[in-house]
Amino acid sequence: MKTSEVKAFFAELASSWDENNEKDSALIGEILDNAGVSAGKDVLDVACGTGILIPDYLDRGAASVTAIDITPEMTEIARKKFTRDDVTVICGDAAETEFQKKFDCIVIYNALPHFQDPERLISHLAGFLKENGILTVAHGASRQHINNHHRNVMNVSRPLMPAEELAEIFGRYTTLTAVISDERMYQIAGMKGDHTEIMVKKIINEEVDEMHDHMDHEHTHGHTHEHGHEHTHEHITAFESTEQAVRILSYMLDHNRSHAEELHEICHRLEATGKEKAAEFLDKAVDAFREGNELMDQALQLLNSEEE
Repeated sequence: MKTSEVKAFFAELASSWDENNEKDSALIGEILDNAGVSAGKDVLDVACGTGILIPDYLDRGAASVTAIDITPEMTEIARKKFTRDDVTVICGDAAETEFQKKFDCIVIYNALPHFQDPERLISHLAGFLKENGILTVAHGASRQHINNHHRNVMNVSRPLMPAEELAEIFGRYTTLTAVISDERMYQIAGMKGDHTEIMVKKIINEEVDEMHDHMDHEHTHGHTHEHGHEHTHEHITAFESTEQAVRILSYMLDHNRSHAEELHEICHRLEATGKEKAAEFLDKAVDAFREGNELMDQALQLLNSEEE
């Protein structure tokens, strides 16, 4: 996932972003309650886009809102919408920006999959929390919905990890206050400081894909390509109906996309350790996976249309 591709992707969407985004006020209210947003608080809105949540912060009486997004076209719209003194809009990478103040609340809403290194982002932002300040990652939909939504834009996103996995990262830099992942929402929140007395709000009811949620398995990749499934070549080629073929192809497509993402992560880590040549070969392998997935996806769309 390249920063330039992420910026270009969202630049194309900026002009229609507001009209294509609908908010569930009750759900946003719950997310902001868990994020600690209330009167007198200084809020940092990470990956703010065109400023979708800024009115919600202001309605709650926030003392100030600092909003940051990496896409110039998004921040330009946000600046035009909010010209007041208590709102500051910055164009930049939140994982690298050295902010000039600390915050009571830092909110990453509907954005984490578009960051290359989630732990780097979390550790960096945690350093800009005030004592007792709250950092949160939230999505106004289930994890499965988010991952399905991003399947066709893997070049600008990565799968949203299971809530417990992100909670483990949060726990290294904050005291957990909320771990939620159900059919309505996904949210992890943590407070700055050692607060052993806090009762964590915890709701885990993550939906599992019918065939198998590949990314939830803690397999080690010392495995063969069987994964415990009995999908031998004889089984796959002996399908009895187009419907069954669609199910098998859908499973294989999900499987390949997961491997493409894993290869991309290995490539990124090899680049970081100076092994550019090996990373170059893996980068080509990732492209090959994605090209194959696009062809499989086209075949699936054709088969699905014929079934209707």
